[in-house]
Amino acid sequence: MRNRRIFIIGAGEVGYHIAHSLVREGYDLVVIDKDLRRVEELQRSLDVLAVHGDGTNRKLLEEKGVGEARRFFAVTNSDSVNVLAALTARRLGAGRCLVRIGFSSGPVNPLVEDDPEIQLINPGELVAQELLALTKVPGASRVHFFEQGRLVLLHAKTALSARHLYGRPLRELDWPEGWVLTGVVPRAHIQIPSGDTFLQPNQPIYAVGRTDQLEAFERFLGIEVKSTRRVVIAGAGQVGSSLCTMLAREGIKVTVVERDEARAFALAAAVPEAVVLLGDATDPALLREADVDQTDFFVAATQDDMTNVLSSLLARELGAHTEVALYNRPEFRSVMKASGIDLPLSPRTMIAGTILRTVHRREILSLDLVGGGDAEVIDFEVPKKARILGRPLKDLKLPNSVVAAVVREEDIIIPGGEFRFEPGDHVLIFTLVETLPFLERQFKRR
Repeated sequence: MRNRRIFIIGAGEVGYHIAHSLVREGYDLVVIDKDLRRVEELQRSLDVLAVHGDGTNRKLLEEKGVGEARRFFAVTNSDSVNVLAALTARRLGAGRCLVRIGFSSGPVNPLVEDDPEIQLINPGELVAQELLALTKVPGASRVHFFEQGRLVLLHAKTALSARHLYGRPLRELDWPEGWVLTGVVPRAHIQIPSGDTFLQPNQPIYAVGRTDQLEAFERFLGIEVKSTRRVVIAGAGQVGSSLCTMLAREGIKVTVVERDEARAFALAAAVPEAVVLLGDATDPALLREADVDQTDFFVAATQDDMTNVLSSLLARELGAHTEVALYNRPEFRSVMKASGIDLPLSPRTMIAGTILRTVHRREILSLDLVGGGDAEVIDFEVPKKARILGRPLKDLKLPNSVVAAVVREEDIIIPGGEFRFEPGDHVLIFTLVETLPFLERQFKRR
């Protein structure tokens, strides 16, 4: 069936995250990789067709039925492999192709640019946008804006000082207007809260609400509300350079530490508002010169995970307010957590979330991966004759889900139990992954 078959070229962390999410939704997945070890790991852990081979090989793609593929994701670490695989798949009849690029600085193949069904994804720019959102909400560990910035998904921790949150069930708490608690993480996995849920100090939570009431909600959680004025970035690669450019446009003071002379001079010329220091981000003297003790955020965005760990720990020791460290190798996640780094982030997980947004029905306008793949945030548009029309929200029985907000024309509504959907409503729902197929059926036309 064309609408259920999806090809993934590349079984690294990005490909694995995509497969892990989609297999739980019942898709027919074909994953191809040259690395036999990765293929065998997939075969052991996921119910997918994992193939050892070359994703650019026409014969192999034909044998595995690429012409019936609804989506084709080329996410290896090679631009040329990804582009060639996508062009081959399109020639053989595959549907929409997403191509991960950004590892080389060469020109994009014009055949790719001429095909509207091939979409290029640049990891550096995506990650920089995520980091920019974090600087707008200090105290959060994940931020995602919806509806032209009027709604926001927030991942944060309840503060030890917020004693009013503890010892009572959620139904007895006086929540700030315009905000809904959508997920709690009592242990390793996200849970959908109920009125009987009790919050614990320093507990990770997910919430969705109105951006204009964000500060009130942060104070409710005990989070210090302050604006970002200064950022220090380690690394002037794709992520660091993109973030530097974005922050400078926002009027934030930016200092970048880069040890490669050519990159340092290129960034200094491109963003004259920024201060660019030539040297190693693990050098304490250089970090002092960067005034890291006065920075609101220290962002370790080099291509070396160990450098990101060490520079973040040094920045914290020298007085940085919040450290953000990127990691590419999965094993470094536990290292960073054990080190106490404030915000360890995986670019590959972010990329997987972006790619997953393209999979679902056209009524789903956007989708954001949260909790490492346990939950998703979906923005549905309610079509005429949808199954959910005509009944109050309390009677719809949407399992493992929270209807966080509804946008009706220009109005943002935080719905109660008596709320009824209307055609054209944009509905933001926080849901566990396994529930998504059921929600799709409820929000599609009869």
